[in-house]
Amino acid sequence: MVKLIGSESRAVVHFTHPQFARCKILDGHLRVLAPHHFETRFASISVERCPFLAQKFQVRVLPCLLLVDGGRVADRIVGFEELGNGDAFSTNTLERRLAKSKVIALPKGELARVPVAERPISYQIGHRDQHADISDDEKEAAKELEF
Repeated sequence: MVKLIGSESRAVVHFTHPQFARCKILDGHLRVLAPHHFETRFASISVERCPFLAQKFQVRVLPCLLLVDGGRVADRIVGFEELGNGDAFSTNTLERRLAKSKVIALPKGELARVPVAERPISYQIGHRDQHADISDDEKEAAKELEF
């Protein structure tokens, strides 16, 4: 593992446990992503088999992804909080989060294509005149009809 981090410019290292359902979910997403990102090394480490590595890298919550950039741990994703805090997050969500940490490269403009359901909600503060798009004559007629 230490050699992996030192030798790879970019890597995603998944600390996993074979009995944890969320580790299996994350592993499934990583298996989908890995073939599309040859520029990044994807690895999985069992904390059951290598507890010394989990201790060395201070992995206390599973699942945990160490995101390696330039041969050093640049970021980490612990649990599913950053991915929507539920088991039903999309592979696309994980892919964008990895791209944000610069451990994978997406084609130009790919980050801008956020699914509608995941776009941030924008609010407009202020009052809009409900009759702003009509003429003055039509406004007068509307006033006569208002109770």
